[in-house]
Amino acid sequence: MVQPKPKQLTRSDKEEIVENTAEMIESHSIVGILDMQSLPARQLQEIKGELSEFASVRMVRKTLMEIAVDQAEKDGIDAVLENPALQPALIFSEKSPFQLYRLIDENKTSAAAQGGEVAPDQITIPEGDTGIGPGPMLGKLQQFGAQVQVQDGSIHVQEETVMLEEGDTIDDDAVEVLNQLGIEPLEIGLDLKVAYSDGNIFDKQELDIDEEQYRQDVEAGAGAAFRLAVNAGVVNETTAPAIVSEAVSKARSLSTDRGIPSEETIEDSISLARSRAEAVDSETDRENTDQ
Repeated sequence: MVQPKPKQLTRSDKEEIVENTAEMIESHSIVGILDMQSLPARQLQEIKGELSEFASVRMVRKTLMEIAVDQAEKDGIDAVLENPALQPALIFSEKSPFQLYRLIDENKTSAAAQGGEVAPDQITIPEGDTGIGPGPMLGKLQQFGAQVQVQDGSIHVQEETVMLEEGDTIDDDAVEVLNQLGIEPLEIGLDLKVAYSDGNIFDKQELDIDEEQYRQDVEAGAGAAFRLAVNAGVVNETTAPAIVSEAVSKARSLSTDRGIPSEETIEDSISLARSRAEAVDSETDRENTDQ
């Protein structure tokens, strides 16, 4: 867990921290709040290094952070303070909030449980050969509901089994089983709770989107709207070329069908007339043959 180092700050130190933090808030288009709870200090340094190309993280005391946010001249920035972070830190970037969330999420790594943590998701025991010989682990797996069988000197799990539900406490018995199976159920990384951009606040649920699916949905919606506008004859800069092209095509087909020759349709009219004549000849031949 990342904990601020105890340090006696002078009034001058506090004023300088507030001033620098407020300047960073004003100079970056994206300002976010991270939750550093349960993040080991060593991993924090590694993650900060990986993020340094597109973001910077600043940890200050919560009271000083609130003062800096209040002093920063940026419309609506105060709303970032309304967040669920237990150990908040600031993150600054020029990426969009959604890009920033995705990049942070991609830098998360798995970690083994030590005991006492809360399961972040449902944890399952996978089906198959555990690679563990028969012994005490046989009973421990059964304790968590797994159907097991010893085959060729190794414990085999007969079917995937839910070991812990999301929110359950990972106790020492669970830790032993997880470690033996090589399962790392925890996720270590920065946790972006809220992000500010151009006067708007986005929470974690809004930021956690499938960008590819979102892009496909937008493209599908735009295509449907375009087709509706063209069919309804709504003329604008986007639909005009398609509407004109469709009108020209219909006019050309009508002219050809009615035998109204023009420079553009004369070849099509001759071709159509030839086809009709051949069809009449073919029908006449069939009638003569029948007689």
